Amino acid sequence: METKYRVGYIDEDVKQVKKYQRRFRKYDIEIIGYEFVQGMTLDELMLQVYESDIDLLMIDYKLNETNQVTFNGEAVESDFYDKKPLFPHIIFTNKVEQAEPHVEDWKIIFDKDDIFSENDEDDKKVEHFITTLVKSIEQYRNHINKKKTIVSNLLEKGEREGLTASEKDLLITKQDELIALDKTEKNEIPKHLLTEKKMDDLSKTKKEAEEFLQSLFDKRKK
Repeated sequence: METKYRVGYIDEDVKQVKKYQRRFRKYDIEIIGYEFVQGMTLDELMLQVYESDIDLLMIDYKLNETNQVTFNGEAVESDFYDKKPLFPHIIFTNKVEQAEPHVEDWKIIFDKDDIFSENDEDDKKVEHFITTLVKSIEQYRNHINKKKTIVSNLLEKGEREGLTASEKDLLITKQDELIALDKTEKNEIPKHLLTEKKMDDLSKTKKEAEEFLQSLFDKRKK
């Protein structure tokens, strides 16, 4: 059966990644791990993350226990939040007491030992946790799709009959909002597509703009 969601999990311990790959599989969630090598930088790790096709990111807090890296989960979360501010992500760790002083938003911290007990993996806490992740993913997808729909509809109207001044402003505004959602280099939107100068010539830019919208936040076919 094809998994419904892909969740990135940043943990330097390969055994931990494999453990949660097994535990999440029953909920149709595929856990994606990342490679840690001695002395790797935060930028090198984040490049892997930003190039991965995921729906949500889980971050272990204590990443420097094996001395492979010199940073912990709060550095990862800070970089990720700066680049993809609304993309669903959590701190998933058994070092909650260590994470809390360094993570600004406590709501994103989840205690893995509290959620997945060794004796009972099917309790209500697990189900609630999975539901929380799924709802976060779907909320983000809906947020993006609403903006993309507005842009697509305005592009079609502009090609068909032109846009009013307020509609032109709305089109540029929604484009800028989509840009702000993902500041990673691979998803940088070519802003020339929908600038004011091109508003009166949408028929020539519509195809290019639509192709980019199709690739924006690229998802696997569900």
